[in-house]
Amino acid sequence: MASRIVAIALLVLSAATAIRPAQAQNPVPAAQGGPITPADIMKLHDMRDVALSPDGKTVLFTVQQQMSTFNSPHRTIWTVPGDGSAPARPFIVSAGVDAAPHWSPDGKWVAFLSNRPDPLLRGKDGSFAFSMEAVPGSSPPVAGTPPAATPQPGTSSTQLWLMPVHGGEAIPLTAMPSDVTDIAWSPDGTKIAFLSVDPQTAAEKAAKAAGKNWIEVDHDTHFSRLWILDLATHTARRVSPGSINVSAMDWSPDGKRMALRIADTPGINDYFYHSRIVLFDPATGKVGKTLLDHAAEGPFWSPDGKSVLGEAIRLPGFIGLGVRICDVATGTVRALADAYPALFTNVRWSTDGKSVLALSFEKTRSNIVRIAADTGTVTPVVTLNGESSDFDVSADGKRMVAQLSSPDRPSDVWTIADGKARPITRINAEVEHWKLGKVRQIHWKNHKDGKTIYGVLVTPPDYRPGTPTKMVVQIHGGPEWAWWAGWLGSWHEWAQMLATHGYVVFLPNPRGSDGQGTDFARAVGNDWGGMDYQDIMDGVDTLIKDKIADPNRLGIGGWSYGGFMSAWAVTHTNRFKAAVVGAAPTDLVPFARITDTPDFPLGYFGDVTTHMADYDRRSSARMLQNVHTPVLVMDGMDDTRVPITLSLEFYRGLKMLGKPAEMVKYPDEPHWFHDPVHQQDVQRRVLAWFDAHL
Repeated sequence: MASRIVAIALLVLSAATAIRPAQAQNPVPAAQGGPITPADIMKLHDMRDVALSPDGKTVLFTVQQQMSTFNSPHRTIWTVPGDGSAPARPFIVSAGVDAAPHWSPDGKWVAFLSNRPDPLLRGKDGSFAFSMEAVPGSSPPVAGTPPAATPQPGTSSTQLWLMPVHGGEAIPLTAMPSDVTDIAWSPDGTKIAFLSVDPQTAAEKAAKAAGKNWIEVDHDTHFSRLWILDLATHTARRVSPGSINVSAMDWSPDGKRMALRIADTPGINDYFYHSRIVLFDPATGKVGKTLLDHAAEGPFWSPDGKSVLGEAIRLPGFIGLGVRICDVATGTVRALADAYPALFTNVRWSTDGKSVLALSFEKTRSNIVRIAADTGTVTPVVTLNGESSDFDVSADGKRMVAQLSSPDRPSDVWTIADGKARPITRINAEVEHWKLGKVRQIHWKNHKDGKTIYGVLVTPPDYRPGTPTKMVVQIHGGPEWAWWAGWLGSWHEWAQMLATHGYVVFLPNPRGSDGQGTDFARAVGNDWGGMDYQDIMDGVDTLIKDKIADPNRLGIGGWSYGGFMSAWAVTHTNRFKAAVVGAAPTDLVPFARITDTPDFPLGYFGDVTTHMADYDRRSSARMLQNVHTPVLVMDGMDDTRVPITLSLEFYRGLKMLGKPAEMVKYPDEPHWFHDPVHQQDVQRRVLAWFDAHL
């Protein structure tokens, strides 16, 4: 989304000063020890997509402009030696987005996705008039005839590009009429599989031009298709049949078969909850047997070609992920380490195929673990001091790198050796000079059942133990998500900003969260606002008892489920003096019927008609008479996950009762905000709201 300034529509002007962007009370900038401002946060860069070369000597990674967002307008591919022996530097750069670097099997080429303008010269027939010279010792591909209808030069759709590792110009390989979304090299390096969504047909374009722009709900016919580009013949062909939507793929070790993750429709609900892993013959386009239902990650072929690895949503309830090994010959599925108290992500095979490597989120931190393929025994590889969402391993399995955010620095590339991790980049060097809040993992017990609960506490830079201090409780989304003892500064993560303005920030992981196993995540079935709320309040009471939190200056806030819990809290207690309710499902019956992922609420509460009373009992919008806390409501006007009508209902209901409330709605924003102007404004208003009331 372009970084444009969009006017923010305020629904109410009463007490307007309370939600105006905060004016700095301390002119000292963060770089000189002053408090962190929203503007400081927005200058930070995020890094992702760690890709280690097959020989383990070079790391590629991406750097983007905005923290914690999915639609940054600028992204660059960087490189750094795997041992950190030289500084990181940009490797693939354009004015737009360059992302998803994939090494060729021989390590001589990098395939990547980019929305840069297409520089190809075209003949009258639309064919490419372009070729590239070989890197010595290799057999390079040549750009040639476009695999589909070609867009006009100068368009900025995302296409597949190639870069020689030893330098040179990026080479366009596709000119698809729609974005290319994922890529996978064949094991011999002669082909690249990629995904692209069906473009608008001529009839659809004509209808739209004529004003016939209506949308038939649940009738999306624009499927994500699997294509295979032959690098020797310069041609691509669509290989997936018309009846399936493909979201992920992997080649068998011999390159003769593939495994795909597919769904029957391109709808987001089917993608999340009804995807499956199947065998596929790319030569004939025939879909084979289903190996894994309700697949959420994968597929990944084993080195011997006998098994496919994936992760499945653990039924009933669509809550939790389970590591699964599928036998290709028999179709049997084995579960690995289901009882282990952690969330496994980013699974992959070890080089010898005897184990599975994975990120393991435990309590509030990430680890890399090895799971024995035969017994499911989990062995730590390295304990990471923070939160990681990506790692990679060299072809021989001897070298490893990870993306990691630690308490005192946003995401960087870390190299891992001998059970230890050390950073080899400094993407946000300015943070080194900031005076940060102290981040630490804490735990306490629920006084009703004695369950140990974990969370994160961030205290002001100059905090003195034993000093009761104003405190904000920030609740994470989900509920199956979790706070981490790592970097906590983005448009959505307010802890470091608030801490440097004198707040203690409490980030609890109540039951329903990740980090203590699937049973813990399931424990809020039909009980949102029950024992999870008790977990949070017992944490607040513990911090008051320990003379960390001032009981007379408590605030609460959050986004999505965090907004739900903030709304729930102010309908059940007057202890909080201010609340921020962001994109919150405050009325669960309409939420279940209008969200774009209807299987999500069903997994927690069951069929709406049968369990309507249960949904209503957990709906804070039906308890507004209990609210005495000033509430700031925020939401995106294009939110299809938690539509803005739910926020409006909560806000309007409060105003009709004469309750203190204000609301801000943001044009063109989905559930997870994209526009940097809006992201900065959210932070400003959060800080101003708590400053005004605490």
